[in-house]
Amino acid sequence: MTLGDEIAVLQSRIAKAESDRDTWRASGNQEKYIEGYGVVEALELQLEQLRREGLRASRKDAARVPVCALLGGGPPPAGGDLPEVPEKVKP
Repeated sequence: MTLGDEIAVLQSRIAKAESDRDTWRASGNQEKYIEGYGVVEALELQLEQLRREGLRASRKDAARVPVCALLGGGPPPAGGDLPEVPEKVKP
C-alpha cells in the first residue's frame, strides 16, 4: 500500500468516526460521544504522523539527488570526476 493509499484509508476512517461521534452527540449519549471524540482525535494524530513521515521521506529522496542533476546537468561522468565549475560568470 502506498503512502497516498494509507492516507486515503485513514481519511475515510476519520469521516466515519466523525459521523459516529455526531450521531452519539445528537442522541444525547454523552459517554459514547466522548468515546467517539477520542477516536477522532487519535485518528487525526495518526494522519498527521503519516503526513510527516511522507514529508521526511520526500526530503531524504531529494537529498540523494546529485548536485549536478539539480543544476540542470546530467549525472557525474563515469570516471567519478565532477565537471569544473566556472569561477565567475562575467556580466
